[in-house]
Amino acid sequence: MIRRTVISLLCLILSASAACAQDDMMEKIRQLEQQIQELKVLKQQKAVTEIKFDHCMKAVAREKFCRCVSDKLPLEVSFEQYVHTLVTAREKLDYTSMTAEQMKVVDATIEVREQCIEKGFFK
Repeated sequence: MIRRTVISLLCLILSASAACAQDDMMEKIRQLEQQIQELKVLKQQKAVTEIKFDHCMKAVAREKFCRCVSDKLPLEVSFEQYVHTLVTAREKLDYTSMTAEQMKVVDATIEVREQCIEKGFFK
């Protein structure tokens, strides 16, 4: 009787241990899938940044300045949008009727120019 109880307890412990190991394995798989997704996003962001850099180099031909601008621009702002934002008066951009988020992007875009010029990257 005691032997049967001990064997039953061991079986219960082993099956619980196996379930825990499976849960751990599933968690590790979930974490790896998340890391893969994050790497894909980073790769896409890098590709977008390189396109901005290439466009800037075609227009400005100042490597350090273009690297600064392409790295610092909000992800959703292309180099063409950057130029448009800089050369267009806020009234023409319809700045006052923008959402707070859109205003934030415009402000950040203008600030990028100041940051990159300030560092002397255009000299």
